[in-house]
Amino acid sequence: MSLSELLPTVNQLSHQDKLRLIHFLLLAVAKEDGCSLNSGEGDSEAMLLQKLASTGAVVWSPQADNAAVEALSGLLAKAKESSNA
Repeated sequence: MSLSELLPTVNQLSHQDKLRLIHFLLLAVAKEDGCSLNSGEGDSEAMLLQKLASTGAVVWSPQADNAAVEALSGLLAKAKESSNA
């Protein structure tokens, strides 16, 4: 079944079933990537949240990087000067 065939059915799911589907897909993708998010014991949701919290995800934004802000400001100033010339 293709994704385009599956999406109308997913849209008909209840909110709770959509959350269950997200959980299922997260576990399936993690397993394909060699990670096991299922502990097989106790509260799997708490274990999942704990493992997700311990991951080292890094989010970069030019707004938090002074060098990037200065570089973008310089480019904007040059573009403004060229359009006024």
